[in-house]
Amino acid sequence: MPSNTVKFWSLLIFLIPSILCALFISYYLLFDRTLRHALHNHVVIVLLLIGLFSEMTNYIWMLVYYQYAGIWQRSNIFCAIWGFNDWALYITYTILLAWATIERHILVFHDRWVSSRRRRLLVHYLPL
Repeated sequence: MPSNTVKFWSLLIFLIPSILCALFISYYLLFDRTLRHALHNHVVIVLLLIGLFSEMTNYIWMLVYYQYAGIWQRSNIFCAIWGFNDWALYITYTILLAWATIERHILVFHDRWVSSRRRRLLVHYLPL
């Protein structure tokens, strides 16, 4: 079983480029008007922001845990928040990814379902 030092550095080596890449892609999708208004990018933007939030909270806390070799004084409230945050983000990400596949099918094969403003609200924005 790898030591905490190996776990720390292997997580850190991949976490830094992942955060930078997520920030770059988020900036690109949010500040380009045509990409921001494209319907097929909305779920991707939300998934990217959830992943970035998870990287900035849960994975940073895991780094601190490995840095202190598992000996880290945490309050019960912090552990409850960490557990809730981890599971809530995981479940939300999974549900949104499933919705993204369904929505892609709708946008490709049933584009009439999002042709009017009311239908777009019901089929695209409300489920998201």
